[in-house]
Amino acid sequence: MALPQVEIICTGRLDDRDSSFPQAIQLENGDLLCSFSVGGGPWTTGGSDLARSTDGGLNWIWQRTLLPKCEETGATNHLKLSIAADKKTLYAYGCRQRRQPGQRFGEFFTEPIFCQSTDQGLTWSDPSVIPIQREGNFEISHGILPLRMNRLLAPAATLLSCDRLGEKVLVGISDDGGKSWPNQAVVFHDPDERLGFFEHKLAEVSSDLLVAVCWTVTLTGVSDQENHFSFSRDGGITWTPPRSTGMMGQTMTPIPLPGGNRLLVLYNRRYGQQGIVMSLVTFAEDSWQVQYEGLLYDALNTRQRDDAVDGKEELNTFEFGFPTAIRLDSGEFLATYWAKQGQRFGINWARLRVDW
Repeated sequence: MALPQVEIICTGRLDDRDSSFPQAIQLENGDLLCSFSVGGGPWTTGGSDLARSTDGGLNWIWQRTLLPKCEETGATNHLKLSIAADKKTLYAYGCRQRRQPGQRFGEFFTEPIFCQSTDQGLTWSDPSVIPIQREGNFEISHGILPLRMNRLLAPAATLLSCDRLGEKVLVGISDDGGKSWPNQAVVFHDPDERLGFFEHKLAEVSSDLLVAVCWTVTLTGVSDQENHFSFSRDGGITWTPPRSTGMMGQTMTPIPLPGGNRLLVLYNRRYGQQGIVMSLVTFAEDSWQVQYEGLLYDALNTRQRDDAVDGKEELNTFEFGFPTAIRLDSGEFLATYWAKQGQRFGINWARLRVDW
């Protein structure tokens, strides 16, 4: 039997305007739509745009600005796409933020907002604020997760200050298509207050199993730890205690594969040979086993971990990140991520084939 592997079929550049934080969906008619922020690269100094592909991701055409920067208040945003199970309603979810000169990550005001589209992304509603209980500011690293049971989960990590990043990851819960959000749940939290969780991603493995993963750091000093995962079997109401994946990296995304307990996992590796790693994983509620690893993006740089460097300062030096992927109707996968090429940040894409 052949060993599990992931093949990179083709790659390309989607946008090159100091853009970052892409997330793609496949529409009912087969078209692909990708959201991303434009301006400032990972510092998101502008608004959110959309690009469309009608040929499976080989070519992309800018479609429209989804939500522009507010010139009156200076509020910027970075929204990420998701699509309802019936393919009829699209959601764009993320942070709207107002940053004052000199403010660092965790200090400036942020709020969770979302827009909706019912015409395959041609037009969008005005943004609505999701009333997640405020415990400081928020960091939002994934789109709304629409479940097969018609529930919406809107995840957000709490940022109490620049020194306490990700004390909790919460989800707002809506059972009426986003009209109201009366409930919320805690996905990640360390009762010993040693670990912080952010850059979260959620996925629906089956109708009775959700998985969440998080970049895990120390609350003091933001020193990388092994990434953690958690499960829910009641639609996101309760979650298992965080468990280590055994994988050292950042910004991890799980993509369910056929078979029930298998994942394609993409994550950033910023120490050693820098790049974006693609992994094949089998899992259970108390285990996480890597069956394959390969490099999706080679940053052509090697960086050694320096314990003397504060992790908060390293947040300002990253030059690639936010890998996500979707399974296409063809059975292949489309991965997107941001990366700096030359002096500009932009969006890269890759078509992948999983042999397993």
